[in-house]
Amino acid sequence: MKKAFALAIALVCLAAVAFASEDWRGENRLAGFVVDKSTGKPVPKAKISMRWQRGSHGGPDFAADENGKWAILGIAPGYWNMDVEAPGYVVRQLGPIAINLGARNPPMKVELEPAAIPKEETVTKEEVKIGGQVVSKEIADAVEAANAALTAKNYKEAIANYEKATAALPAFMPLKLALARSYYGANQLPKAITTMTEVYNADPTNGQNGVLLANMLLENQQIDRAEAIMEKLPEGSLTMDTLLNTGIAMMNKKQPAAAVSYFTKAIKMDATSHLGYYYRALAQIQAGKTKEAKPDLLKVVELAPTSAEATEAKEYLKSIK
Repeated sequence: MKKAFALAIALVCLAAVAFASEDWRGENRLAGFVVDKSTGKPVPKAKISMRWQRGSHGGPDFAADENGKWAILGIAPGYWNMDVEAPGYVVRQLGPIAINLGARNPPMKVELEPAAIPKEETVTKEEVKIGGQVVSKEIADAVEAANAALTAKNYKEAIANYEKATAALPAFMPLKLALARSYYGANQLPKAITTMTEVYNADPTNGQNGVLLANMLLENQQIDRAEAIMEKLPEGSLTMDTLLNTGIAMMNKKQPAAAVSYFTKAIKMDATSHLGYYYRALAQIQAGKTKEAKPDLLKVVELAPTSAEATEAKEYLKSIK
C-alpha cells in the first residue's frame, strides 16, 4: 500500500528531468496538436519535452510544426510527463500520459493558455495600458519581466514582479492567475491557494480555474473545499487526473467508500485507462472488500499488462481466492 501511495503522489507532482540515457526508446508513437485555448487557433512551433517516469527519466525534446501538429516515434511504453511551451503562453504540464505496449493513442489536443497580457498601447512616453487601465512604465516593465521569468520557471523573480504589478492592478485576474502559478511553482502552496481563490471567485463559471484550485486544495488536504468546488464546476470541466487525485485524497483520509465513487467516475470518463480500475481496487482492499477488488485487478492486467500497476495487481490477485 505504501508503494501505491507513492505512485499516487506522482500524479500531482510533475517534473521534467534532464535527458540522461537512451533507455526510454521503444516502438510506440504519440501524436497531437497544440492550439490557443482562447481562440482555438494552432500554436506554431511549440516546444515539447517528454520525460519517461521510469529508468533514467530521459526523453525526447522536439517541436510542433507551423500548423501546431507534432508526432514522436520510437518511445517506450509506460507513463510519460510532457511540458509544452511557446512564446506568449503559460507552460502546460501534462501527465501521467499512459502509453501501452502496441497500443495506438488517439491524437492529443494540447491547449495553451495565453500568458498574462503584456503592455498594450502606449498612452504617453512613461504610461501604458494593461487590462484597459493606465499604469506607469515601471509596472508594465514588471509585467513583462514576470512573464519572462514564469516562462523560464524562475519563480522567485516572477513572484517579485507579479506582486508589484498586482498591487497596481488588484482587479486584473490574468495577473493574479499568473501569480498563483508562480507561488505554486515555488512550492508556496498556501499563497497559491489564497491567490487562486481570488481568481476563482471572480468567475466561478471558469472550469479550468476551478479545476486548478481544486487540485491545489487536494494537494493541501483541504478535501471538503475541493469537493465543494468540483460540485459546482460546469459540465465537462473535470479531468481524469482531478478525479483520481480526489479519490486518492479520500483514501489518505481512510474514506475508501468515497474514494470508490470518484474512481468509478474516472472509469466512466475513460474506460480504456487502467488507472481508474487500479485505484478503485486499492480502495476496495482498504475497505476490506477484497473479493470486490478482484474484477478491477484483472482489468488492470488486461488493459496494461506491462505496467507497474499490473505487476502490483498480480501480487494482490495471488492473495485473493
